[in-house]
Amino acid sequence: MLELLKDKSVAIVGPAQYMQNSCLGHEIDGHDVVVRINRSIETTKTHENDIGKRTDILYSCLIEKFANAGRLNVKDLEAYGVKFICAPPKSEMNGISYSTVLHDMVDIKNVQKISQTIPIRIVDHKFHTKLAQLVNCRPNTGFLAIYDLLRFELGSLSVYGFSFYLDGFIEGCKSGIEEEIGMTDEQFTKKCFVSKRHVQKNMWLYAKSTLLENPTIHLDNTLEKILKMNDLNKEEWKKCQ
Repeated sequence: MLELLKDKSVAIVGPAQYMQNSCLGHEIDGHDVVVRINRSIETTKTHENDIGKRTDILYSCLIEKFANAGRLNVKDLEAYGVKFICAPPKSEMNGISYSTVLHDMVDIKNVQKISQTIPIRIVDHKFHTKLAQLVNCRPNTGFLAIYDLLRFELGSLSVYGFSFYLDGFIEGCKSGIEEEIGMTDEQFTKKCFVSKRHVQKNMWLYAKSTLLENPTIHLDNTLEKILKMNDLNKEEWKKCQ
């Protein structure tokens, strides 16, 4: 992981709906390393012009549900060009983790099969716990990924497509959830926004205080506006558009 990231320009791309029609794909793919989150990797097939097509590192919870990581198999991951997979450790509802092991809902046999071809790393549980304590909740996989990447000796980190659920997901990112959990994309987004497990306002406040003035980090224009808002709410969000 260090060899892959040291001194490199890195782009991490979240699944926010505002990335549609952004035309940032060429810029994203121009980085040395491109990182994606869970099922957002699937949307590179349909939104290449906006989010690019490369994926070098995938941060995935590895829970094979449409609302989470989707269906995972080696052939698809190889076709996307994934060189490395990172997963959050098992943790309690508040994000406190006691060991660097995978979530109980992960299909361990499938993970073992994938790891024979693509290395899989579990984020250190002590780091996960420290971040959870800083934001007083369990971090989202994407939020965790940003701060985990910053632990490595990056040349730069460009952050795209994070809205803290102020908007929806990029088209296709959560396909299948209506049949799986009986919710539309819009309903699922609203549920995520008010989650008591992943408290968006807590993570937004921490990102606001740590990312805006960090010289290593470049934020896409929309994300920069979000982090400069006075409060994390839909009214403020409308003013940014």
